[in-house]
Order: sequence, then structure tokens, then C-alpha cells
Amino acid sequence: WYPHAGPWAWLAVIHTLAMTVPGFTMLAHAALTSPPSEERRQLRAALVANLVVYSGLVDVSIAYGVKMYPVGWLLSGIGSLMVVRALIVEDLLRVRAVDTTAPLLVLYFATGTLLAWVAVTALSADLAAPIPWPLVALALIMCFAGVRVSVATIAMVNRGARGGDGPLDRLLAQLVGRARALSAAPAIAELAIDIIELALGVRVRVLLASEDDWGWSTQTGERLDDARAPDPLVASWLAERRDAVFADDVDAAPPELRDLLVQLFHDHAARALIPVGSADEVLGIVLVPAAGRRPRVRALGFLVRAAEGLAEALLHARLAGRAAERAALAREVELAATVQAELLPGKGPHVHGAVTVVGSWRPATRCAGDFWIVTPLGPLGPPGEPTPAGGDHRSVLVVIGDVTGHGVASAMVSAALIAACDVCVRRSGAGLDLGELITALDAAARRVGGGELAATCAAAILDPDRREIRFVSCGHAAPYLCRATDGATPAAPAAAPATAPAAAPAATPAATIDLHALVGRGNPLGSGQPAARVQRRPLHAGDLVVWYTDGVVEAQDPSGATFGDRRLQHLLKKLDRPRLTAAAVHDLVLRRVAAHRAGRPLADDETLVVAQLAREAAP
Repeated sequence: WYPHAGPWAWLAVIHTLAMTVPGFTMLAHAALTSPPSEERRQLRAALVANLVVYSGLVDVSIAYGVKMYPVGWLLSGIGSLMVVRALIVEDLLRVRAVDTTAPLLVLYFATGTLLAWVAVTALSADLAAPIPWPLVALALIMCFAGVRVSVATIAMVNRGARGGDGPLDRLLAQLVGRARALSAAPAIAELAIDIIELALGVRVRVLLASEDDWGWSTQTGERLDDARAPDPLVASWLAERRDAVFADDVDAAPPELRDLLVQLFHDHAARALIPVGSADEVLGIVLVPAAGRRPRVRALGFLVRAAEGLAEALLHARLAGRAAERAALAREVELAATVQAELLPGKGPHVHGAVTVVGSWRPATRCAGDFWIVTPLGPLGPPGEPTPAGGDHRSVLVVIGDVTGHGVASAMVSAALIAACDVCVRRSGAGLDLGELITALDAAARRVGGGELAATCAAAILDPDRREIRFVSCGHAAPYLCRATDGATPAAPAAAPATAPAAAPAATPAATIDLHALVGRGNPLGSGQPAARVQRRPLHAGDLVVWYTDGVVEAQDPSGATFGDRRLQHLLKKLDRPRLTAAAVHDLVLRRVAAHRAGRPLADDETLVVAQLAREAAP
């Protein structure tokens, strides 16, 4: 079914040679003159394969001018060139392992061509005369269309390999995509090993650097002993590299590292290693086994890119793990803050008989080291001594403290101190002794804080029956006793005869606030030797006691100036007499401190407690 070779057959031969000879020339030039590389080896193989195919088509010259002119050799030559390119350059056989699209298209085309050849041959055998030229032309058109489909198929593979969507690039995309679902470094390493084996047919090994120390482990998670682990100097050098290091090319390394590299290659029977790094940190090492031949340029390029993908996956897993840890810590801190807030009393006012207490607690972070307690104790008096007439019969315990630092650890110590105080109150009741209380608080601080955290503390019992305050301080800021004095100030009497009756002194009205610091001496809690001495001061009706932590007086304005003790003292001395109540004084101090900060965030926890003895408490 070939057409007869007519007078224009020579033109077809010239056209064919014009199309093929330049291609062979370019291929031969690249194969013979390019620098030694994997690509040069592939080009030479393609040149040899095509020369063999075309040399077998000697029937062209024999058939020319004799009977019929064969045209099938042209299709065979083009097809052989494409197949050689697909097999050698584009790794079509390896594509079959991960991508069935291109091989299926080739299979469909080959099957269709075979069926068409069978059909035309069968028709030619049944016909006495040759097939008319229009049908032959149609057959040729179909053949060239089939070749065009084959060219398009190979072009698809070619564009994919060169444009980031080829089989090897799709394998790398699988590595990155599937690794995002993994959180363990050994699992990610095993995935990378499987991907590399699928692509190159080589089972590599991976060493993983520990995130916490200088240790190393295998892809199975097994810890490497120090003798087989990469030396820290080698790891630091590899962190600056992204290319492969070969066992027979260690001379390129610094002299002091060559012996270490040789030992590393020997211990792991490796031919080459590729660092897995991110920025200036080495996350792992890919080891190419010594068995087998040396990796070619294309394989090395894939290994380097696979190492980069492995580094990205390991870094993503690390960041995801750290984010999960931070989220878990945030949940723990939130829970600790909620528990701590539940342990502390509210603002109040807390009215216990003749004593009114108002307090606030403002943490600088979610969990604070400040704490305060208010709880009634009941009447107190020596055995056999009656309670004073008209007394209120309820004494009140107030405790305020500041644990060093912030966060969950400080909150745990403050919670332990609150619990210890509650135990002492329940055990001793009205007979609570401040010295025993401080001893218990010191033991709790030492046990929970582990000797690393200390706490300042001030404790006081306001006893309206005895009209006194008993207090103790363990390194805490001294509270202030505010007392209003509006009585008459006596004037000096004038001289008078001895027989004349003494005249009443003239009175000068006065209205002032006397301020007394309740200074105590004692070591902070957690030292093991608080050595706090209980002291007493009388209480008058209407007296106020103001406790605070250092966050109140150390609050800073935008210029960095602190609120200070002097400013607090001046504020308390200028209190408004008609509004001299616990709630009013508490709110006034907080407003002044907030105004001083001028919107700046809290640098330290702020705790303020104000207690007042009722004006009618004294007889």
C-alpha cells in the first residue's frame, strides 16, 4: 500500500534530510563537546541509539527509484528519537511508578497505530488493485496525526520535568504535602527515604539532629552514641552548605574536619552525605550508601532538592510542635489564672462586724504573684478575762503578699500560701497566732517554691474588742495607719493668782490625718528563717489601715518616674474627711495610680487592701 516513487521523490528525501541532519549535528556537537556530566552521557546515548536506528533504514536508498518509495522509515525514525529521549532524558520508565498519564497516552497511540496497520493490510490483501491514492493519503494523514499526538505526549512530559511539574518534582511535592500531616521527625524521615527510593531506586539513611541538645538519632528514632554521631564541628560546617559531600572528596573540607568526615563516612558506610539545613541550623543528614555506583548529576540534584524538602518538613513539624506547646501552655496559664482568681476574695466591701475591708488584685500577666486574704476569726481574749462591754466580738485576719516573678510558678506559690493560711485559720480559729501562721507560710513557700521563689508578706489581725491591731511583716512594704484627728488643740494657760481658780484653756479647731507606718522586721517567706516579731498598735474608731504591694508605688508614668511612697503618703494625709471610708480611699488611690501610669500597661502586679474600724466600735 505504498505509493509509487514518482519524479518528486528526491524532493521528499531532501526535505527529510534537511529536517533530520541539523538535529543530528546539534546532538553530536553537544554530546562530543559539552563538559563531562550526566547530561552529556545521556546525549551520547541518544546519539548512538538514533544512529543505530537510522542505519538500519538502508532500504530508503535501495527503494528509491525502484518500484515504490517507502515512507514508514520516517515515522520509525521520529518515533525512535522520541522514545530514546523519553527513556534516557525524561525518565519515562520511572514516571510509570508515580504517573500513569503519559505512559497510557503512549500505549493508546501504539495500540491505535497497530490496529490501523492491521486494517490497511487486510484491506490491501482483499483488493486486486492497490488502494486508491486518496485512501493512502488519508492513511498518511492519520499516521502523521498519530506522530503529532506522540510529540505532544512527550512534550507534556518534557514541560513537566522542566517546569516544576515533572515526575520527580511531583515526588518532591508529595514529600512536602504528605509531611505536613506528620508531627514526628522519624516519621517524616521515613517518608523522605521512601520518596527517594521510589525516585532513584536507592535506599538512603537519615540522621536527625536533636532539638534539645547536640545529640543525634536515626530515622527510626534510635539514639546514636557519641562515637557514631556527627561531631559538632562537622555539624556547624554542614549548616553552611547545601550541596553533597563525597567520601572521596573530603579534601575540599577544612583540614581540621577531614578526619572527622572520614570517620563519619566509615561509621555509616556512606558514599555521600547531603546536609538537611534551615538558615544556619542543621536539622539532619541524608546518607547515600556506599553500595552501588556513584550518583549522577541528575540524581544528586534530586537528592539536594529532597533534602531541602525534608528540611522544610522538619522545620514545619518543629514550629507546629512549638505552637502546640505554646497553646497548651496558654491553656494551662488560663486555667491557673482562673483558679487563682477563684482563690482570692472579691473587691468587697467585706463587712465582718465592726471591720470593713475593701481590696483589689490586678495582675500584670495572666497569672500573678500577688495575693491577699481576708477572713473573720471571732473574739479573742485571755482565759478568765471578760470581753469588753459593747465590743463587737469579731476579729479579722488580713494577709497580703507578693511572690517573686510572674507566671504559673508564682501563681502556684501564692496558691500554696493561700491554702496554708486557710488551714491555719481552720485549725486555730480565734486563737490564731501570727507567729505560727508565718512559720506555716514559710514552710509552704519553701516546699512549693523549691528554694527558687521567695515571697514578701504582711499579716495583721484587727481586734475591735481590744481596739488594737496585731501585725507582722516578712520583708513586705509597711502598711499605713490613717487616723483622723479633729479634736481641740489646747493653748498654753496664762499666769494667775494662786487663789484664783484655773481657767479652761482656749481651743483651736484642727482637722488633720495622722499617718503611722506599721513597720515590721522579718525575712521574706521561703528563706527558712522568717524571724518575724508580732507587734501591736492601738486602734481608734474610724481608723483605716492601707496595705499595698510594690506594684502600686512602683507604677511608672510615660517618662519612667514612679508613683513613689511619698506621693502615696501625701495622698493619704490629704484624705477628704467626709468621705473617709474604706471603699472611697481604695478607689481614690487606684484612680491616682492609674492616672500616674497614663495608660501604660502594668509593669508589676498591683494589690491594694484598705480596712476600717467602724466609728462606733469604741465605747
